[in-house]
Amino acid sequence: MKRPNPDSPRAYTMGNSSTMKRALLALLLPLAAASCGPAGGGPPEGKWGKKGGDAPAEAVPVKVAGLKRGLIAQKLLTTATVDPVRRVDLVSKASGVVKEIAAPEGSAVKAGDVVARLDDEELALAVKKAEVNESKARADYEHSGTLLKEKFVSLDEFRKVEQAWRTAELEVESAGLALANATIKAPIAGTVTRLDVQKGRYVSANAALGEITDLSELECVIHVPEKDALRLAEGQPAEIASESLQAAFPAKVKRVNQVIDRTSGTAKAYLALEDASGRLRPGMFIDVSIVIEPHPDALLVPKKALVYDEGRPGVFVRKGESVKWSELTLGFQEKDEAEVLKGAELGDEVVMVGQSGLKDGAKIRVIVE
Repeated sequence: MKRPNPDSPRAYTMGNSSTMKRALLALLLPLAAASCGPAGGGPPEGKWGKKGGDAPAEAVPVKVAGLKRGLIAQKLLTTATVDPVRRVDLVSKASGVVKEIAAPEGSAVKAGDVVARLDDEELALAVKKAEVNESKARADYEHSGTLLKEKFVSLDEFRKVEQAWRTAELEVESAGLALANATIKAPIAGTVTRLDVQKGRYVSANAALGEITDLSELECVIHVPEKDALRLAEGQPAEIASESLQAAFPAKVKRVNQVIDRTSGTAKAYLALEDASGRLRPGMFIDVSIVIEPHPDALLVPKKALVYDEGRPGVFVRKGESVKWSELTLGFQEKDEAEVLKGAELGDEVVMVGQSGLKDGAKIRVIVE
């Protein structure tokens, strides 16, 4: 067979074409291998579940903490305001012009203490006039009795004189009561928390002038969802917290309304508040916490240790000088801790600080403070 002349144009074109094909094949093979993925295939792993080349080559400094057992509970959390158990209106039983304020707003009073006085000059004169009339009527009654014994008057005439005297006695009593009502007194012991009257102002009978509040016994009212209302009982412990005071106070369930409101689907519950320090004030905004279901021996993980892989909670568990990411099933959760139902065991050490730089299987260096 005749070989082509290497110097001919056709021979040069054929040789050049073969060389180009081999070069193109060498470029495409690595790209094809990369697009096929790792051997064995399978679904891609989560953010924290990557291994091998994705794990840091150098040890990552971390802080760890051991899981422990303790109390955690499902709680009813709500808000309320502090209310006094006893708060009554300060009412004027008489009409007149205020001549004195004896207990200004904010004053502590005992039951029966004078809060204000009305101008009572006319009332005092009315008492004196009634006393004079009563004195004359009594004298007429006594004289008529003597005449009756001597039969100078009839029994009917004597009865009329006696009735006039009894009426005069009632007028003295009525005038005295009107004079007493001109002095406005505290109906209960407490604090004058509102006083809507000033010296020189005219007030009408039965007008509300202010409010007396007993600060020694406080409560709050909460509205509890139907499913939780059935789990509350009298005497059940609770806790309230005031953000303004930066303090918590004990409380307990005093009573629960047995009727569920049709509109809201809630029931009223009354909580008695305990404040030996006297710092709570009516009207304060408070947070209420009531334990509904306690788990006294739960496995607890600090929330600071939790990391989330595509929405799934988990932790990095220390395995010697490396870590393993473990997905967790959580139960009850509180502010700083969560209950572990599955995915970790008592004695496991989990990464608390430094987990943002970790991958599954990464090397670690534990920092001890």
